[in-house]
Amino acid sequence: MYAKNIHYTEDDFENIQANYNGKAEYSNGYIILSSNTSIQHNKIISRLNFKLMTFLDKSKCDVYTESIEVIFRNNEEVYKFKPDVFVMCEKSNRQGESFTSSPKVIFEVISKSTATHDYITKLDVYQRFGVLEYNLVEQDGYIVQYSLIDNQYKITNVFKNNDNYISTVFPNISINLEDIFKF
Repeated sequence: MYAKNIHYTEDDFENIQANYNGKAEYSNGYIILSSNTSIQHNKIISRLNFKLMTFLDKSKCDVYTESIEVIFRNNEEVYKFKPDVFVMCEKSNRQGESFTSSPKVIFEVISKSTATHDYITKLDVYQRFGVLEYNLVEQDGYIVQYSLIDNQYKITNVFKNNDNYISTVFPNISINLEDIFKF
């Protein structure tokens, strides 16, 4: 849900975020507020995080979850998002406790209230700022995988049922969907 349809500064956003008990994201002058996640949403994030951490252990990459902010900025626009699960590697830049370089891989677990934001706004921003793989995780048991090919996102896979999710960025990562969606 967008806060009032007016343009906010980054300082406005920081003040609102500091006093909001939920997830707040900044989208080039607009503020997107969402409530705390459901138990099912949280279980999916936890399971993805655990599986990815297991595969990336001893690598030069780390897995982070929605409490960490990623700032996407160029000369004309700024976005401050908190992806549900994302992978950063050794040469990632930071500003305080926020990352300022693009993650290699992002997973967004879709909720009804933020689906449009995840499927349209974030897909566009992640593509333009060079996120190599973007995964939209539907809570009813499937993952739509977008890969950056020639600076454009292409759907490279739709994983469902008993499929194994395989990363296009880290091909050694293979996660059976039943391990993610068992409730």
